[in-house]
Amino acid sequence: MDVASRWEAPRSLYVHVPFCRSKCAYCDFFSLPMEGMDTGIFAAWVEATLNRLETCLRRFPPQRNPAFDTVYIGGGTPSILPGDQLSRLFLGIVKRAGQPIEWTMEANPESLCDDVLDRMEAAGLTRLSLGIQSLDDEVLRLLDRPARRDACETALSSALSREGLLVSVDLIAGLPRKDALASEARALVDFGVDHLSIYDLVLEEGSPLASRVRAGEVLLPGEDEAASERESADAFLDQVGFRRYEISNFAPIGKECLHNLAYWHMDSYLGIGPGAVSTLQELPDPDSPPGSRGFSLRIEEGRELGEFVAGRQDAAAEMRIEPKDSAIESIMMAMRTVYGLDTRFFEERFGIGVSSLLGQSLEKWKGLLVPAQAWFPADPARLSDAGEGIALGGAGMDILNRFLVDCMLELESKFPEFT
Repeated sequence: MDVASRWEAPRSLYVHVPFCRSKCAYCDFFSLPMEGMDTGIFAAWVEATLNRLETCLRRFPPQRNPAFDTVYIGGGTPSILPGDQLSRLFLGIVKRAGQPIEWTMEANPESLCDDVLDRMEAAGLTRLSLGIQSLDDEVLRLLDRPARRDACETALSSALSREGLLVSVDLIAGLPRKDALASEARALVDFGVDHLSIYDLVLEEGSPLASRVRAGEVLLPGEDEAASERESADAFLDQVGFRRYEISNFAPIGKECLHNLAYWHMDSYLGIGPGAVSTLQELPDPDSPPGSRGFSLRIEEGRELGEFVAGRQDAAAEMRIEPKDSAIESIMMAMRTVYGLDTRFFEERFGIGVSSLLGQSLEKWKGLLVPAQAWFPADPARLSDAGEGIALGGAGMDILNRFLVDCMLELESKFPEFT
């Protein structure tokens, strides 16, 4: 197969906006503080982003109209873009790729205003992901977040007043809160949010927060205390109908984030913008023997903003992911969710059954394994029904890493070599 036909058409698009007001104390994402930037850079970035999208769509032609099931604009802080450039980005995406089923944009409370919401509504965006992280002002100061609780609540009220816009909120667990994490989750549910993402704090090497913790200036909750706090929040969300559909994500059934599900299901997607990543899956080839099928193509965009806006995309690095590594990644991603590992899809892609690769691990952990729940479908024709896969149910998600270590060791020894 040639380059154009070897890889399945991307089903999702991620656009990385590399600008932010300031760098948060815990952040390791690629972003550039806006202070001191020439305002012309934003128009140049939008132009380069839309040109890059055109280039990628020519190389990996869509199989449908619209081109993507989902579009996600993240960052950085997308809501900090000048309004005219934000609209230009929205309209440029629709012109080139059509209107997706689900369209999400990230925002921070301090830069979410009625003008931004008006432009989102006019363009047909369907979801807002609001980075609140905590409702505790002292914690927000610790994280170097610009907004305080009042600003978070104002932004939430404005977003939730928009008809048809689903609102998701991010929280970070493992922080020295005055009130419990469950209390913050309750306040957000009472506000009317549709989706909560609760991420454990990760102390990224070199971040200001990591340095302060190492120096003893900041005392974080201990491991047991943090785990207990998470359990209480999980229990509350379950009581109010927010299903833990992924290890860090909670929503009522039907309010799940389709874009993130595409990552966990290992669908092909494009990533556009400095620091973004694309992953394309090889189309199944039943004539190829096990061990030689199931490659992935990964494209990592360069992080030099000047190179990007100048259109010099030779800075993007490409690599082929070997079938064994792709199989490991597929298992790791799928088992994060209640939808689990689609065994039929896995065997079709790699040419070998899951039980042949992971028999010992599945036997060891069978007490925590359950049939996969029905996939929340964007396209029912391509997704399996409930019971055609395996998943970790309930408390099983909390031992995910231990389960995966066993799976990886077993797969490494059993995956067929092909030379």
